[in-house]
Amino acid sequence: MSRHDDAIAELDDNRDWSDAELDDRPRTVTIVQSARMPKELNERLLQEAARRGISPSKLICDLVDEGLRAAADEESQRTVTIRLADLHRAIDAAVQHAA
Repeated sequence: MSRHDDAIAELDDNRDWSDAELDDRPRTVTIVQSARMPKELNERLLQEAARRGISPSKLICDLVDEGLRAAADEESQRTVTIRLADLHRAIDAAVQHAA
């Protein structure tokens, strides 16, 4: 039996739908990204998703988000070397702009 047939069968179950609520919130746009990974990594992904009680897709989204946030934090904390004269010019420009 197909998923469509299952859905139709559920509708024909004589269920009481009088308390049902319509969820008419707009759906978030989602985009599929395909990634190839070794079998062992995929197995670890599936195990971790099961442990967390979420879908593998949700876990991938969560992990990518964590990684991108960490990368942005690292970039903002990155040490750079600039010439002292350039630093003074930047400070002077900031002070003049604030005044």
